[in-house]
Amino acid sequence: MSEKVSAGPTTPTDSVERVWYRGQCHCGGVKFSAAASRHLTVTLCNCGICFMSGHQELMIPEERFQMHQGQEFLKPYRFGNKIADHTFCSVCGIMPFYRPRSHPTGFFSVNARCLDLTPSEKIDYVEFDGQNWEESIAAGNHVITE
Repeated sequence: MSEKVSAGPTTPTDSVERVWYRGQCHCGGVKFSAAASRHLTVTLCNCGICFMSGHQELMIPEERFQMHQGQEFLKPYRFGNKIADHTFCSVCGIMPFYRPRSHPTGFFSVNARCLDLTPSEKIDYVEFDGQNWEESIAAGNHVITE
């Protein structure tokens, strides 16, 4: 699915072409799409859950996220301060996306490993020190996907 997507209200600084990337969990029970540019910046976080699960983040505004099927398979997991709403497929155990602590409303942290990235032209990887989350956020080191 590589059609162009409207990014909402057009501003003079927002001339980014976005395409829809299809995504799913391992078993295919959870299916979704996320709109992003063809030049992706994927965040590699070293916090416990991202590191252990292999989550590679694309931070997507809610209006550029579409759930297609499988809501009934998603199970929540909250820990620590219980702000982040991690969601796992109850069938295969994969975390295809979740509501992040940094943006608990209005955004999804989509696992790039669960997306068909064929429409992308370039992928850059940036590191985020999630082991020192508060300091990293305060320093402005968190990336929102174009």
